[in-house]
This record gives sequence, C-alpha cells and structure tokens, in this order.
Amino acid sequence: GTIERCIKLWSNPGETVLSPFMGIGSEGYVAVKFGRKFIGIELKESYWALAVKNLRDVESVVNMDRLL
Repeated sequence: GTIERCIKLWSNPGETVLSPFMGIGSEGYVAVKFGRKFIGIELKESYWALAVKNLRDVESVVNMDRLL
C-alpha cells in the first residue's frame, strides 16, 4: 500500500522513521516490518495503547522470521 511505498522510498533499513501523529501505529508497523527503527508520538491514550499492541505484534513477527 501507500505506507509501504513511502517507507521504502524515503528510508533505508536501519534508519529511524518518525511519526509525530502516530495514531494506531500503521507507519511504525510497516517501518519495523521492513527493518527500520521507529519513534511515534500520540496524545490520545486509546490510540497509543492500540499502537503499542500493533508494534509488539510486528516485533514478534520480525523476531520469528529471524529464527527461521
């Protein structure tokens, strides 16, 4: 999708992606999935909690792929 294209076009593996309006963490999810680091900022607590869950989920997937 659009987020994947943006992450791949404007960052390299190992770099840090910043999302000052993180929402539920979509940019972070894709960034981590493609080997980037991620920093996100979100004021709304319910969005932040969902972003944390989503980022933990993708981190588990990435770590599992490294074991295979």
